[in-house]
Amino acid sequence: MATLGVTVPVSPPPTPALHGETSKQDDGKKQEYFSAEKDSKFDGGLNVSNPLNPRLPESPSITPGSSPTPKPATIFRSENVAERVQSASQKPETLPSVVFTEKTKAEPQTQEKTKRKRPAGTEDDHMDSFPRLSKPVELLRSEYDVVVIGSGYGGGVAASRMARTGQSVCVLERGRERWPGEYPVKTADALKDMHISGTLAPGQLKGKMVDGGDPTGMYHLIFGRGQNAVVCNGLGGTSLINANVFMEADKKTLAMKAWPPQIRDNVHELDKYYKKAESVLEPETYPEDWPKLPKLEMLQKQAEALGYGDRFQRVRQTTRFRDGPNGVGVEMSASELTGQDLTGINDGSKNSTLVTYIADAWNWGAELFCECEVRYIQKLPENKGYLVFYAWHGRNRGAFKANLHGDLMWVHAKKAVFLGAGSIASTEILLRSKAMGLEMSTEVGQNMSGNGDILAFGYNTDEKVNAIGRPVPSKPNPIGPCITGVIDCRENNDNPLDGFVIEEGTVPHALAHVLQFMLDSMPGSVEPNESLHKRTQAAFARYGSRFLGPYFKGGALERTQVYLIMSHDSECSVSDDIPQAQS
Repeated sequence: MATLGVTVPVSPPPTPALHGETSKQDDGKKQEYFSAEKDSKFDGGLNVSNPLNPRLPESPSITPGSSPTPKPATIFRSENVAERVQSASQKPETLPSVVFTEKTKAEPQTQEKTKRKRPAGTEDDHMDSFPRLSKPVELLRSEYDVVVIGSGYGGGVAASRMARTGQSVCVLERGRERWPGEYPVKTADALKDMHISGTLAPGQLKGKMVDGGDPTGMYHLIFGRGQNAVVCNGLGGTSLINANVFMEADKKTLAMKAWPPQIRDNVHELDKYYKKAESVLEPETYPEDWPKLPKLEMLQKQAEALGYGDRFQRVRQTTRFRDGPNGVGVEMSASELTGQDLTGINDGSKNSTLVTYIADAWNWGAELFCECEVRYIQKLPENKGYLVFYAWHGRNRGAFKANLHGDLMWVHAKKAVFLGAGSIASTEILLRSKAMGLEMSTEVGQNMSGNGDILAFGYNTDEKVNAIGRPVPSKPNPIGPCITGVIDCRENNDNPLDGFVIEEGTVPHALAHVLQFMLDSMPGSVEPNESLHKRTQAAFARYGSRFLGPYFKGGALERTQVYLIMSHDSECSVSDDIPQAQS
């Protein structure tokens, strides 16, 4: 995560817990909201003197200042708006406050249900019934203390920390806000939520720039020469579709010279921050007393066959295996073991940043705005902060691309801007900003690398694996979370670059029906040397999956193990090899 500006060196107070409750409004309808409790599990569970409004100290009587009506976002049509910002800053706006007296107590912050105009074919009718944390862009004010770009692990943490220090925080997220129950399940729905961009260059071809699909779609496939990536657009970032694994970096890797001296000279410096993240995300291993998972048992057998039995373990993950509030008090549900993590889990068991850091930031006053694609940043003179220019995709404005990036909106960050939009998007924003005059290092955009990901399959094995995700839970055939076990081979290597981990995985339902064709046509497959009887059995299983579907009992796909291998990538791409910033 990149940062512009100076952060406030204040130790943040603990976060009050959030619990879903209902209260009857004047119209007789029920409204869901998050209420705060004094004793929080966040940051050690310390008490807060005034948990319902962390900005106000405890006092028998506080008279807040007036709270002007928020200004609508401003359309940017000229190259210099510093004069407008200077005039706007003469009358700084304040956040709405709550009056506290001895006889009254504050009402918790509430977020009204908002009716959203849905893009055609992208969202179901039931989406209107979900309460929202994000606000309409029309309510975005002209300036904040801090602007955070992105809402994943980088942006979510920054928003939470800054909000709890009393700063006014604006979070800009390119994707839409969605909650468990709203994520696509079927292939057709997933395709409608697909966005592709970058340089499509198969093999040694020169490649061609591509840009298609829904620009705020949940699944963003980024092509590059030598590297491709899949990221997620949505409130919560890629944490919405990751595999939930919580593993610390090994110390030998952190000691390599590629890391800053603050890390490589003290490899234990990050330990305390891992503990902080652990207190929020609450990782745990797959319970021993839960149903047995064939794919997990298969991985353990294969680890023993490879001589790595002592390196096999159940991996800690941010999946919930019990009902109840999470570390910041948001009500969660136990995993239904559907294996749908990689397209968005709908059972409410994933501790994504949406239900942790972002919910925490909202509870402490951060304002969240979706469908806002940040284009570039401009530094104002005389240390007056930064202007963040963004394109708003709401109201179907994305259908008019020529005007979308021509009529940019802006918001003023008085103190700092945090770039937490992911390694690729944050780099694109920085390179555009550099082209628009923002001074920065010439190293930005250089030496970009992945994390050595390899996707492999043990196709049509002799045993049942059950690694194909299902849209609804199946008690007789539980699939499990995407990843539950790991063969960790990072230790005891003379060269840390020789370290690797092997994990088992799942294929979500949206990809299940194309998996058979993909495996049949995949290059580099190795056929085992088996008897005629074994080959005949394998052929029947293969044709069963082809014609009777991926869930055919005894079929090839039911007996296919998915492997996720992570190691070190020697790729050293430069800015020409990453998706180019659009002008």
